[in-house]
Amino acid sequence: MATNMKKLTFHLIGNAHLDPVWLWDWREGMNEGMITCRTILDLMDEFEELTFVRGEAAVYQHIEAHDPKTFRRIEKQVAAGRWDVVGGTLIQPDTNLPAAETFARHFARGQNYFLSRFGKAARVAWAADSFGHCAGLAEVMAAAGIEGFAFTRPMADVLTLAKPAFWWEGPGGARILGYRPPVGWYGTDRDDIRKRLDESLAAAGKCDLENVGIFYGMGNHGGGPCRQQLREIRQWAAEHPEVEVVHSGLHQLIAALRAEGKELPTHRGEMNFTLRGCYASAAHFKFAYRKTEAALASAERTESMIRGALRQPVADLGAAWDAVLFNSFHDILPGSSIERAYDDQLAWLGGTLHQAQRTELAALNALAQRLDTRVAKPAGDYPAANVMLAWNPQPWPFRGHLELEANLDYRNLAQYKGRPEAVPLRVLDAAGRALPFQRVPVENLFESAEWFWRQRVVVPVELPAFGWNVFEYGWVEGAAALAAAPGGAAAPAPGTIANDNYRVQAKLGAAGVAISRNGKKLFAGDGLAAIVVEDKGGAWGSDAEESQSLSTVLERWRVTQVETIERGPERAALWVQLAGERSRIELTFQLCRGRDAVDVTARVLWNERQARLKLVMPVGATEAEFETPAARVCRKPCGEVPGGRWVRVTGKAGKFGFASDALYGFDCFAGEFRATVARAAGYTQGRPTDFPAWRPAMDNGELKFRFLLNPGNAELPALAQWLEQPPVSLVVPAKAGKLPRSGSLAALSPATLQLLALKRAEDGRGLVLRVLETAGQECPATLEWLGQKLDLGGVAANRIATWRLRRKGSAWEAVRSSILED
Repeated sequence: MATNMKKLTFHLIGNAHLDPVWLWDWREGMNEGMITCRTILDLMDEFEELTFVRGEAAVYQHIEAHDPKTFRRIEKQVAAGRWDVVGGTLIQPDTNLPAAETFARHFARGQNYFLSRFGKAARVAWAADSFGHCAGLAEVMAAAGIEGFAFTRPMADVLTLAKPAFWWEGPGGARILGYRPPVGWYGTDRDDIRKRLDESLAAAGKCDLENVGIFYGMGNHGGGPCRQQLREIRQWAAEHPEVEVVHSGLHQLIAALRAEGKELPTHRGEMNFTLRGCYASAAHFKFAYRKTEAALASAERTESMIRGALRQPVADLGAAWDAVLFNSFHDILPGSSIERAYDDQLAWLGGTLHQAQRTELAALNALAQRLDTRVAKPAGDYPAANVMLAWNPQPWPFRGHLELEANLDYRNLAQYKGRPEAVPLRVLDAAGRALPFQRVPVENLFESAEWFWRQRVVVPVELPAFGWNVFEYGWVEGAAALAAAPGGAAAPAPGTIANDNYRVQAKLGAAGVAISRNGKKLFAGDGLAAIVVEDKGGAWGSDAEESQSLSTVLERWRVTQVETIERGPERAALWVQLAGERSRIELTFQLCRGRDAVDVTARVLWNERQARLKLVMPVGATEAEFETPAARVCRKPCGEVPGGRWVRVTGKAGKFGFASDALYGFDCFAGEFRATVARAAGYTQGRPTDFPAWRPAMDNGELKFRFLLNPGNAELPALAQWLEQPPVSLVVPAKAGKLPRSGSLAALSPATLQLLALKRAEDGRGLVLRVLETAGQECPATLEWLGQKLDLGGVAANRIATWRLRRKGSAWEAVRSSILED
């Protein structure tokens, strides 16, 4: 029995952890939500002391739509104070892998639903089972009005905390009152509630807390408290008069901990790492999720900006975002669900990606209708040039190379039969100036020396921030080819490409690809390599092994084919295949004129079991800075870790930057920086013996992604953003219009502000702008918006800031807002 302290209060928090997708599909999971809630409500009628916590707006929405009687019963218990609406999110997401704005949107969508149905938003977040928590999550939660955060992972054997209750401080100083129970997890087995209470009593004396939260209830597929547990709680309470046992909720627990007035310890930074295999499992789904998440954010920004400029209604993309949010669930995105479930979730993402593309296309076509896109009338019966609208979806100017591809005529160019390279082409910018270009292979295999009326060129362009340029591209008889500028990209020798900064060389039989910058090797040893390591950890991985970076190498792939496919002067490209006994990776390296980066397109043909594919970059790595959701985190080598769009590695020879549009798992091991591409574990596999030969391995088949290498300089975050959300080019009709051929709708400054969202407000009144300060120092924010300069005020270091943009007469105004109000 605890001594020298006030009477203990045990807060018994009944819950039923419900995975809407895991060992079942979403249909079964969501209907189980109805079944569980009806069961709990019946039990509440029987046991008047019972209280219950339930988060996940998606579960409530499903019940409201399909079982309105049960929903009305929930409303009554919420009003009575016995049913605690917690969490604030649409679903319980993974809390390491989604983008910062995805977390913000979870709270915006979830909290607004709770406000509309129950008249109040959740103030305590709840992550029963998520596999670790990124450092920036505290900042997102604070910006969404969250005051407390209860969780059970990582457990004490992974993450040591001074007390069960503590202040979790984000990079910008936001403070959330965190709580992890001193013993146990979020649930209990049917007959162990007395043991949980006894263990909690023994631990309470070491906690120096008067209020102890105890989570209980059956729950890995619904469930919740049961009669036996409730009866045993009554008996235990009667046997322990020194403890006040109350049936409680998360809001009541957090309020009681605050009221104690004790000085609590502070935990700063991330709360990781656990179940590390989930940073890379189910790569085929992760890649699709990342593409959809990025495409939706870009399309929404484009739609909001163009419709705002044209005074047109902005599309409501709430349902599309709900799809992204649902698929960020902590047993979907991490890769720990059954194969059949992933078939469903990929189909769901596919529909969302298509909606994003349609939305973007509609907005760009609406803009094109207002632009001056006229072209010169061609001579005789020749076709007119194509009008290409290029759009930059980012808040800073784009200077780089863009691919333009279109038909030159409606049939084959007979007079150039056998000489496709002789067709006179011309590319003009918005001012009518001829641009240098390079012909590159078209995507289709129908084109040949006989049929080649469609061609592709790569052109150096400049695009304004959040702006456009109109280009003319086509077959123009008599067009003179521009003389190539000196330098640029080239293929100086077989298996070698180079530009002003880099040289990439691949040799048959080599164990890697040699890359140098300014004459100095970027990677030591074999260069950029691919290895297969033993990985028997199952879907969740083996934390013990992954903390040591899985060092048992099964294969070191070798270069088996090399082909130069583009030779400059604007871009050179080298195709390299590295292969092992059963699998291979195809890497297409591109070097552009004047670009201080190596761009790589990767295609993996994977056919392994209990193995992991890693890209290896020997740089003498001593530490690495990772972009993670809403924060940048520096880590010493510590095994497999989660990362975001880019990593800045510090090595013995300096810094090096890596960015990708798909990968999440990384490690630094023996001086090497390594990126995990795929794992060949079984779906929901636990132990190695759970993986018989007839069971399928995750990710066997084809995987495609892109990455880039750069010096790790200040340009890395912007390069990573363009990698995920690149400029768009679109063939549009030629016509007169009032808007110029080049222009900008907006620009955000300073560059240290990361744009998280530009979107339609949830209530439809105006637009919402959200940013994150990334340089670690307070700055004044300015938005150039539709010809007007808006002074947004200061943004604190490493903090999230949100504004509502509204029309005020003929002008616009920016009013400080919050995630909860957007």
